[in-house]
Amino acid sequence: MKTVKGLLLLAAMGLAAEAQAARIEATDHRLNYEGRIVRDWVKQDVRLNWPATRLIFRFEGRELAIAMDGQQSQFDLLLDGQLQGVIKTGQGMHTYPLLQWQASRSVKVELVKRTETYDAMLTLDALITDGVVSAIWQQKPHLLFVGDSISAGMGSESNKRECSWEENLNSSNARLAFPAKTAALLGATHSQVSYSGLGLLRNWGGNQPHHALPHYLDKAGAVYQGGTDFESQHPALIVVEVGTNDFSSELQPQEPWPDQEAFQQAWIDGYVELLRDLRQRYDSPPIILMGQYLWPHDRLNQTLARLQQQLALLGEPPVLIEQMRSENSGCLWHPTAAEHDGIAASLAGLIRQQGLLPE
Repeated sequence: MKTVKGLLLLAAMGLAAEAQAARIEATDHRLNYEGRIVRDWVKQDVRLNWPATRLIFRFEGRELAIAMDGQQSQFDLLLDGQLQGVIKTGQGMHTYPLLQWQASRSVKVELVKRTETYDAMLTLDALITDGVVSAIWQQKPHLLFVGDSISAGMGSESNKRECSWEENLNSSNARLAFPAKTAALLGATHSQVSYSGLGLLRNWGGNQPHHALPHYLDKAGAVYQGGTDFESQHPALIVVEVGTNDFSSELQPQEPWPDQEAFQQAWIDGYVELLRDLRQRYDSPPIILMGQYLWPHDRLNQTLARLQQQLALLGEPPVLIEQMRSENSGCLWHPTAAEHDGIAASLAGLIRQQGLLPE
């Protein structure tokens, strides 16, 4: 099966037989992944889902392609840290050329998932190449980000607030959002659990009440009935960006809370449980909560202040709160890439000031 597939991919690439194109399985030890992944050692495939998940390796040769079922997601291709283009995938297994040169070159290759994918895992099958792949391994602290569409980079490449569905999709890039930017500023790696529209207890407009963000904390991807077995680096620090969707719209008549006060108390209780779950799973790392002003009532910041008081009363470990300051000039009132840069610079400054990462 693998041999036949490899021959088909070789033909699709147009590589000459004498080039002796090699098939490098996605589970190969020379391929380094950042973010949550699931390795299938029998099929030698790697499944992934969360935005900003990254594949990294060094390549020397002339031609390189990747076979994957990308589930219509988009990837940034970077060579030696420079953006070369966007790979827009289709449904099903296809081969996507990554580079083709006349003469052999040596480069660092990074493939970064830009977009969100709901209820489906992507499958990376193999690299097909005439060249040599080698590993890039570095010991760096690892950060875990939990958040919504802001963390996912919705509209980060846009420069206007009113966008069509297609404009919003094509301008969304998790690589340019504050989680990836913060990690880069700190010389760290990162993974993220980011799902647009979800809140801690209630989602945007009170819709889709069957799930909220905590449901996905331990999942391999944004798949409601998906598995909880995955590989990822252990975080030295966790950043939680949640609450925008909880507090950006008024309670609806069909929702279970009788009034805003009851909802806020339930939200505080839910956040306490979320923090306990994170500390238990990851051995009590430092945790930073992201706040921001939400017009017109500033309910998120007010409730975060009450949360800190509740944690103190319960004798729970304290948390730091960092304010996201942004004009939200991008699609659907989301931060632009430049505004994400500002959020990341402030957050990285706090982390350095507090000495939250190991030296």
